[in-house]
Parts: sequence; structure tokens; C-alpha cells
Amino acid sequence: MLLGILKESFQRMYDALPDLPAWRINFLYISVVLVLFGILMTIMLAVKKKIRFFTGIFSILSAALIILICLFYPYVDLLYAHPSGNPADEAASFLNALSEGRISDAYDVLYGRESGVSGDIQTSLTALYEDQNAGMYLDYLKAGYGFEYTGDMTVNDLTASVPVRITYSDLNAASEGVDERLYVKLDDIVQSHTMREVYKDGSSYQDWVVEEAYRSAYEEVLSSEPVRASADIRIDLRFENGRWNIIPTDELLNILGGGVCANPSSADILYDKIGLYTNNTKSNILADLVYIPKLYSIPETAVCGYMPNDACFHELTDPFMIAEVATGSEHLIGDEQLVFDPNVTFATGQKIYYYADDSIFAIVWKEFCNDCYCNFAEVFIADPSQLRRKIAGDTYGYGVQMYASQLAAQANAVVAMNGDFYKFRSIGLTVYDRTVWRCEGTYLDTCFFDTKGNMIFSYAGDLTTKEQAQQFVDDNDILFSLSFGPVLIDNGVPKENLNYRIGETMQRYSRSAIGQIGEGHYLMMTIGHVYPYRECCTLKGAQDIMMLKGCINAYTLDGGQTAEVIWKDKPYSYVDWGVERTVSDIIYFATAVPEDDR
Repeated sequence: MLLGILKESFQRMYDALPDLPAWRINFLYISVVLVLFGILMTIMLAVKKKIRFFTGIFSILSAALIILICLFYPYVDLLYAHPSGNPADEAASFLNALSEGRISDAYDVLYGRESGVSGDIQTSLTALYEDQNAGMYLDYLKAGYGFEYTGDMTVNDLTASVPVRITYSDLNAASEGVDERLYVKLDDIVQSHTMREVYKDGSSYQDWVVEEAYRSAYEEVLSSEPVRASADIRIDLRFENGRWNIIPTDELLNILGGGVCANPSSADILYDKIGLYTNNTKSNILADLVYIPKLYSIPETAVCGYMPNDACFHELTDPFMIAEVATGSEHLIGDEQLVFDPNVTFATGQKIYYYADDSIFAIVWKEFCNDCYCNFAEVFIADPSQLRRKIAGDTYGYGVQMYASQLAAQANAVVAMNGDFYKFRSIGLTVYDRTVWRCEGTYLDTCFFDTKGNMIFSYAGDLTTKEQAQQFVDDNDILFSLSFGPVLIDNGVPKENLNYRIGETMQRYSRSAIGQIGEGHYLMMTIGHVYPYRECCTLKGAQDIMMLKGCINAYTLDGGQTAEVIWKDKPYSYVDWGVERTVSDIIYFATAVPEDDR
């Protein structure tokens, strides 16, 4: 036993030799020399019987041992020790406190219960929870801890190591979630309030909007199940002062701080850093805040659009100013190219008009194109609900017909054109308010408009029963249809055979057509008599012009005296015989900006 103790003590001193400073090494050498000299002198004096041999040797070795202890004491914890207690119990106490969200207790275990961490941080906690955001971040952090052992504990004299996988709330991921949800919440607020409630001016929000969106975002994210990260580490322990103590490594402290709090060395510092992190996160997120324009739409059940703003109607006196007047409508135009070209040959003495607000940009002009004078209306809309159909009396089959300008006025149209005049004939397939009212699809092509504003075609003979037609309407989310035709362009491809039952296809006749150029981008065209010119065109001529203007889809509407473009509530194009004809329906575009949003 004694030899074992001596062996372990000397082994510990030997292991500590590389850590000794030079002066202690030199002193050790001197001590060895002195001990050897003392032993020699003791032997000589014992021979002369002047001292007792064993007494002298014991004294010298005792003094040598004391010198050794003094030399090595700062560099060896204990020369010989068998620590009491189980290091696994200390690790388990820490991990259990952590997994239960008792962060203060976990710090007590980490730094010693005598530190009284729990009592010291009460003031810090109270201040933290006064900020709802910071308090929720702390609760989010507490809810995410968990652990599992990944191997057996190892013990080596005064040190121990426990392999464990610790899960914790990833605060960076939580902040990213708040950032993402902020824009959803911001959009909800913007869309559910009027412009004057939401915006200070054209490009900044009222303070309450930002605060409410941020509050709503972090409440949603931080009250949900935490996003967890995990780390496989070893909890290292050392036996000191009569107990096993966990070594607070940087890796362990980083886990305690949710991966973002820069190794908080005590619970009170952690709580302070949570408050700082919360404030900085909010600043960073809001600093990158992107302006969200208000989105507009017209309810599907509305019988008309919103009243246009008279202040948004303008005359374009110089065609080359088009880029300037389109400024402010970039969010509507996007990557699309304007059909309007200031370099074309415009009709002499005819005015160009445009309308621009946050939901619609429309421009009308008269142009000499392919030997015909054409009336064009180019329209960009923010929402498909702004492309609408108006029928007389707002009831299918209504007995009274009206002028297109009257229908446009009733509909609050910015710009409109004649429809298919469904009441004039008994053939064709007619859909209104998602319902198939008439199904005689044997002879005519049909143009359907879905809820996304896209033009979808069926050809003569495709849909011949009401059941087939209604199924098509339901499957394609169709709102209404036009039944005249024929189809001119389908998905960028011009239709080759334009022989058709109606429409005087081969004669030079006043024409009417509507085309889609892109998403939310349309072109309406009539070709008729513009004084002093009276030349019109065949259906093939109308097709060529719609192709030239870039339409990917185009469809023929009722021509002749029916064909007209309405600007606001007045005819813009010259109508055959100079007099409007009463009709049953129009196609129109409306603003989606309510009057109280202006």
C-alpha cells in the first residue's frame, strides 16, 4: 500500500516536470545534490558514532520530501488521491436541469451551488420579461434542450468524461423564421387596410404597421415547436475541492446560449445577452425591410369595378414621353414590353390617352398598320379580377340591350370594348358567373377566361353537351366565356384555316379582337372607319396585325357596327355609320383601387 502511494505520487511529480519553470528545476537539482551530500555526511558521522544513522537518514529524507512537495505543489492537484462521489451523478444533475428548462439550476451545477446564481439573476430576469420579445426568445431557448448519452463514461484519477448528444433551440434559425414570417404578416396588414392607414407616403410604412407585423411574426415563430440543433460533445469533469466539477468549455457554453450568445459564462450574463441578441436581431431584420406594395382585387361577386379616379386620366401629347408616363407602373409592366411604339404612324389629329394608378395602366391610340387604321387599347393589370364582362341588366338573357358606352359607365370601366353580342344569335357556348347558360358548340370556337386572367380556347365541335361544357368550366376554373370567333392565335401559333360560319371572314369589314400578350397584359383592337379613311380588312388581316403586336392568344369578337373601343364612358373609336349600336355585353378593365384608398 505504502509503495503504491509512493509510486503514484512520484509518477505525478514526474508527469509535472515539463510544466516546472527553470528556477524550480535548478532548485530541484540543488536539492538532490544537498540530499546526497547529507546522506554521505550522515554515513560518515554514524561510523564515528556521533549520530544515529537511521535518525539522520529519516530527517534528511523528510526534509527532501517537504522540499519536493513545495516545488511541485502548484503543478500537481494532489500527489495522491482517490476521489469520492460519482462524476456521472454531477453530469446527470446538470443535464436534467437543462432538459427541464431550469437554466439557472444548470448554471448552479456548472459553477457550484454555493455561487447562488439563481438568486443573483432575479433582477435580470424581471427586466428581460418586461420586453415581450426577449422573454419569448428566452422561453423558446428553455423549451429546446434535451440530451442522450452516446457512450460510457471514462474516469482517469481526478478527471472524467461523459459522451453525450445535447439538443438545443437554434436561435439563429428562429430569427430567420421571424424574418420570413415578417413579410407574410406585413402583406396581410397591407392588404387588409387602406393606403392612408398603412403608408406614411408612397414608400414607407406607418410605425404601427412595422411593429404589429414584427410582433405577430415573432409570436407565431417563438410560440411554435423550437427548431433544434444538436451537438455531440464530451462533458469533462475534474475532482477539485472535494467534489466533481464540470469544466465549462466554450463548446458547452455555446450550446447553453442557443448557438448565438457568445459563450455566456454565467446565467445572468446569458440573460443579458438574450436581451442584446433580441434587440440586435430586430434591428437587423427591420433594417432590411422591403417595401411591399398594396395588392388590389375586385370581389368576384361585384357587379362592377371601383370608380376610376378622374385625376388618373391623362392625354399623351407627345408619344415619345411614354417612358416617362409609364414611370410608377413598373410593378405592373414588369419584364413585359410595351406594344405602344412612339415610332409608328399615328392617325392624324387623333388623341392618345392613358390611365395610371397602382392597379392598372392603360393606353389607347389610333395607328395606321398594314394599310388599316386600327384602334388599340393596351392594358396592364395588377389582378385578374380587373378583367371583367358586363352583360345588360347583369342577368343572363336580359331583354333590354344598351349602348356599349352605357354599359361601360355602369361598370365603372377604365377602358372597354364590345363583347360577342350573345343575344344576337342562338348558337355558341355561353358561360357567365361560372355557369354554362347555353351550349351549342357545334359551329363556333369559344374563348374562356379563367380566374388567372388567361384565355383558354375550345374549338367548334369540342364541347357539344352542357354536361361536358360545365365539367370543362369546373376543371379549368372558368369565370366567363366569349362566343363569336374564330380563334386567331393560340399559344403563339396563328390559326391557318379562317373559314368560319359567321363574321364575313373574307370581306373587308370592321373587325374587333382581344388578345393576351403576357400575364396581366392585354391588347384590345378594333379596325374600322377613321375619317377620312374607310378601308377595313379581312379576318386574315386582323390576325396578321395581332401577331405583329405580339399577342400569344387572340380571339375575334363581333365586328361591323358592334365593334368599338370605349375610353372611360365615351366611344374612342369611330363606329360604323357614326352611331353606336345597342348590344348585350362588353368586355372591360377596371381599377381595383377603392375610392377610400386614394
